Amino acid sequence: MNAPVRASKQEERSARMRERILTATLDCIHELGFQNASTTEIVNRAGVSRGAMLHHFPNKEMLIAAAVENLLETEIADLRQIAGAYAHKQLTIDDFVDHLWSRFSGRLFMITMDFLSSARTDEKLAAAIIPVSLNFHDSLNEIWSQFFTYRKTSPQQVQILLNTTLCLMRGMGIQTVVRKDAEYYDALRSNWKSILHSLLDEDGGDRRGS
Repeated sequence: MNAPVRASKQEERSARMRERILTATLDCIHELGFQNASTTEIVNRAGVSRGAMLHHFPNKEMLIAAAVENLLETEIADLRQIAGAYAHKQLTIDDFVDHLWSRFSGRLFMITMDFLSSARTDEKLAAAIIPVSLNFHDSLNEIWSQFFTYRKTSPQQVQILLNTTLCLMRGMGIQTVVRKDAEYYDALRSNWKSILHSLLDEDGGDRRGS
């Protein structure tokens, strides 16, 4: 009679351990850089044995992919919430662009910048994270289609504009490593916002309410 309860508790313990390992992995990459985020440091921070880590993640590439997937799932949930607020006209496109920029100057961006740079020359790592990255971008396109609809701008054009916005933010985020100049980045965002207004007719009330 008690076996199902014990199994449930074991599953809960396993899930908590997995979450500790993923959190420790992301913390290590953020604080130490990808190349210095050793599995020894990760298991020490997570408070688990190496055997326990290997039980959940047989190799480092699988561990990194799972950690990145965990991070991106949180990011998608955040973006979906902000996009929903925009669709309900609680935010403007300026607010949305500013929110995106905030995401490219914090933990998420610094971690992804590190592992993407390493994946350029690490085929195993690239093979592990490419599916995760593609799923992330599929989710982004679904958000663009669901929450950003206009009468005069086609869904395809909206998708291109918003993905271009992300690429711009990513490039600006990389530049912050060598150039600390808030006014410069504010001016770039202001210019891009003007372009979005003209192409999306956002100022003219042309977007559809959700």
